Amino acid sequence: MIGARVVAASTAFVLLCVAGCGGDPPAEFGASGAWSRPTPAEAGNGVVYLTVTTDTADALVDAEVPGDIARGAELHVTLGGAAGGAHQHGGGEGGEVSMAQVEAIEMAAGETLVFAPGGNHIMLVGVTRPLVLGERFSLTLHFTSGRALAVPVVVADNPPQ
Repeated sequence: MIGARVVAASTAFVLLCVAGCGGDPPAEFGASGAWSRPTPAEAGNGVVYLTVTTDTADALVDAEVPGDIARGAELHVTLGGAAGGAHQHGGGEGGEVSMAQVEAIEMAAGETLVFAPGGNHIMLVGVTRPLVLGERFSLTLHFTSGRALAVPVVVADNPPQ
């Protein structure tokens, strides 16, 4: 009887020690802070910014929005200049900044990818109507692993807090 208590107490102690010895918690697969700027009536395109984190090596390969928002969504990276963040690919001549559509953005396990003004972004191609301040819509991100993330997007002048 005493032996069983000692084993149980020892096991509990070891489990607590192991749980407390870890460093930072592992990254989780997810997205946050998704927002889009309002668009004027004559706008042909819109944009979405957000932060994406993956827990395993993966690649973001596609984004889609409902057809009542835009005809499509494209992954864009910023090239050259000081813009572009962690996924700057290449550079423009003479320091100018440009953007380019890409088929995929590779992500290492635990990496956070930031889509922000002046940097990488998701282009809403052929917006079907003006995006109005306060409106909400869904963006779905697809990865080479087959995983998908449905992300709520809010139309705002500035990133959500």
